[in-house]
Amino acid sequence: MGEQSMKKFASKEAEKDYYEHEADEAEFIAWYKEQDQPEYDKPSVTVDIVIMGYNKEEDQLKILLIQRRGNPYRNSWALPGGFVERNESTNDSVRRETAEETGLVIGRKNVEQLHTFSSPNRDPRGWVITVSYLAFIGQVPPTAGDDTQDARWFNMERRGETIYLTSDDDISIEIDLETGKSLGKDTLAFDHNEIIRKAFNRVVNKMDHEPLILQVLGEEFTITEARKVFAKFLGVDFKTVDHSNFKKAMLQYFDEIGERPVGIGRPSKIYRLKDEIGEKK
Repeated sequence: MGEQSMKKFASKEAEKDYYEHEADEAEFIAWYKEQDQPEYDKPSVTVDIVIMGYNKEEDQLKILLIQRRGNPYRNSWALPGGFVERNESTNDSVRRETAEETGLVIGRKNVEQLHTFSSPNRDPRGWVITVSYLAFIGQVPPTAGDDTQDARWFNMERRGETIYLTSDDDISIEIDLETGKSLGKDTLAFDHNEIIRKAFNRVVNKMDHEPLILQVLGEEFTITEARKVFAKFLGVDFKTVDHSNFKKAMLQYFDEIGERPVGIGRPSKIYRLKDEIGEKK
């Protein structure tokens, strides 16, 4: 028995009160480990990541999906992700899983935590909660890993209150922006439609004051390119996003870094996100 067991208390309640509120932490931990602990069911923990990109030549918003090789949801399209390993943070886990499943290496500072999804029946394997993440990168070609059949960029387009995820081989996934329900002929694994809806709405709600989404344009961009990305999330023609008003509102988040020739006429000024914008994640 440890030294703490030699103390005398009038009751178990008094003993508990002493170690929780008067003893130092080392005493408390030693005492706690000697107590009969209730047994709780423990969930498994996974991570999933929404990776968004943008193709300037196509003027097309993108999202990276993988095709599952095994059950559950074999052959279904899904977000990159997997189980968290012992002694691994969820941030480290999601970057490891992304590299293993898609070949893409994402820095710790380039991912932000999105939401924890914990509905009891979200995974047919049992009680599994997932910590989801969001990242914005350029359209780097992915490479499918050992446990994935395919990894590819899907087009992502907003029409009204619906997001359409489409691929060249007639895959069409539709997600209701209000409910998160799948509406199209093809569906995603697990509750990944809900995760994508959450990520899309996060971007829309934050881009006016924290425009991290512009990281999909790379290190530099013009005002017109930024307007085009914003318009994609609003589901409108970029010409309806007034150039002067947009520039006036957003310049506080940009650093001007030079000019870029654009054919005939004056060159366009180019910008990058201020360093402190990325540090807010």
